[in-house]
Amino acid sequence: MQLGQVRVTNSGGRTWIATVSASNFTTGGGTAGETISKVRLSYWSGPVVSKMGSGSWVPGQPTAGNAQPLDVTRTAFSYSGVMTSTSVIWQPTLQMSVPASAVAGTYSGTLTHSVA
Repeated sequence: MQLGQVRVTNSGGRTWIATVSASNFTTGGGTAGETISKVRLSYWSGPVVSKMGSGSWVPGQPTAGNAQPLDVTRTAFSYSGVMTSTSVIWQPTLQMSVPASAVAGTYSGTLTHSVA
């Protein structure tokens, strides 16, 4: 599933790293059969959709072949460059592998992008 666009605007021109993390996905009471572990959720940032300014933008996972499970916090994108205002947009993709033991239901979880 392709997510919507993610944008980072940097008015100070400093180097930054955007990370991505996820929670487990649960339904009902969240028992073992009602939980899909975040290790089954894969993420890839994809390439730059658009950028403004100068510097170097590096996707954490530029292609589907670079997808990583979200069992730990991953680098989604990073930037280094000159001290000017910059902006970058990417459109990440998620893929979940649902175990056969999962019960039917509507599952919910949280995906978080952070910039530091």
